[in-house]
Amino acid sequence: MKYGIDMGHNAPPDVGASSRYGSEDRLTREVGTQVINKLRALGHEAVNCTPTSATSVMDSLRKRVNTANANNVDVLISLHFNAFNGNAHGTEIFAISDAGRRIAQPILNNIIALGFANRQIKNGSHLFVLRSTNMPAILVECCFIDSERDMKLYNTEDMVNAIVRGLAGRLPPTTPAPTTGTTTGTGTATGGRDNQVLKLQQSLNKLQIPDSNNRPLTEDGITGAATQSATQRFHQLMGINATGQPVSLTWKALDEIISQPVLRPNHAEGSAVRYLEYRLGVTVTGVYDDRLNEVVRNFQRQQNVSVDGIVGPQTWGLLMGQPIPALSLKIIRDTVLKQSTLDSNQITDPNLKHEIKQGEEIPLHSWSEEGNHVRAAFNNVTFKGFNTWYAFSDHVEIWEGGEPLIVETAVEEAPQVETRADAFNLPGYTSTFFLSNPIIPNGNFTWREALHNGQRIPRFKSHVDNIIALAQRLQEVRARLGGFPMTVTSWYRPEPWNSRAGGARNSRHLTGEAVDLLRSGMTGRQMAARLQDWPGGMGTYTHYPNLLHLDIRPYRARW
Repeated sequence: MKYGIDMGHNAPPDVGASSRYGSEDRLTREVGTQVINKLRALGHEAVNCTPTSATSVMDSLRKRVNTANANNVDVLISLHFNAFNGNAHGTEIFAISDAGRRIAQPILNNIIALGFANRQIKNGSHLFVLRSTNMPAILVECCFIDSERDMKLYNTEDMVNAIVRGLAGRLPPTTPAPTTGTTTGTGTATGGRDNQVLKLQQSLNKLQIPDSNNRPLTEDGITGAATQSATQRFHQLMGINATGQPVSLTWKALDEIISQPVLRPNHAEGSAVRYLEYRLGVTVTGVYDDRLNEVVRNFQRQQNVSVDGIVGPQTWGLLMGQPIPALSLKIIRDTVLKQSTLDSNQITDPNLKHEIKQGEEIPLHSWSEEGNHVRAAFNNVTFKGFNTWYAFSDHVEIWEGGEPLIVETAVEEAPQVETRADAFNLPGYTSTFFLSNPIIPNGNFTWREALHNGQRIPRFKSHVDNIIALAQRLQEVRARLGGFPMTVTSWYRPEPWNSRAGGARNSRHLTGEAVDLLRSGMTGRQMAARLQDWPGGMGTYTHYPNLLHLDIRPYRARW
């Protein structure tokens, strides 16, 4: 049998969910890697269909499908972890054919035998990966990463075994573990050095957990007495019943602490609170009670920061030795900083552009918007001799005081929709476009919806690029709202249409960066609650309660 294994997401900007229990990217990678290894140990072929990079979410999805089709696998299994509201729990599998359902059923049976709730096999016809392969494909939502109930049940090895048993009917025979270069994670061991051990050492050092001699660990990727003693100390601190070797609860605790969740008095408990108590030198209970509240307030007074008892980015930064810049540029997708607003592939001089990875944060002196770009002047930071760069606004966010910048803005009214269709051309593009065609390949949003039935053809390439960028993001929105059809009431609205509609003078609709949407069965506020981490502008309308406004400005705005 030839299996295709897709480790969901793991290709920025296509990244998975996360919670205080960990990240979907890490869990799907751990599960997928071990599923591949065990299938191969059983004599099957297993092809890793996970891309190593992508330019967009749709590009990531296409690459997975293309790899499966090119390798002519017999079945594709896409591995994911769910997230919703912290209360939802259980396992569900998506399929679109009888063959897919037959493959899914034994996997589901094996997973729910571990104690997970049965959310059944569901219709996955809205999922690009399932409907675009030449072979049967299924998407496994192993469990909910934001559910305490599920994550207490979850164990990587058990989940892997359930999936392999469901696919192959059995597990490979167990073999003794090697005596050197091993790990409980999925790192690669070479010459006694292991990536997961290195990650553990780096994490413990970051959290200032020393060895038995009260010394920081040597970050060499080699398990020794010092690393084991520090791990044991961390286990005791977290109340984990384990020795000096990391277990799944070790990684969950580390992920929770390093994610620096906001902790509020009488509303927090768990690993992050235990670490907070450890750092502040009080008895470790894991509960943020009145006693700990007073200790935190004293710490804040000593550090000359806001005394509110809330452990947010500023207080975490002081505990972790990471001062929070007053203003910063946060990179939310791998991108290229440029010395002009040209597309990066049009800039031939390598000294005039600089690649930068998702997650980087750079202190800012000042910033401004220029079309669909942000002009950022960095504070005491230079790249290739320049401290001022341009970045595509859809790839960055402006942060202030350790939080995404939120600006209150005026409410806009929503216009009506008319009908009309024909072919048209766009500035900067030589091909002919059709209103009925999707804006992005295999997408659900058409040019007709974006351009008001062809009545509003852009005159500037930057406006076209904004529409395309927003369409890519809306695919994610549609999926997060259940994959149901959505109705666009307003998208691109240049003058004079913007003024006629009562739009704000600086409306994002003017440049194609904003859209107003309806989704049957949900109000605007319900949609906003599902999309609360949307990185741009989001608002609802008093007189149009079922509408939701979304835009891709480089900072967060809410109304």
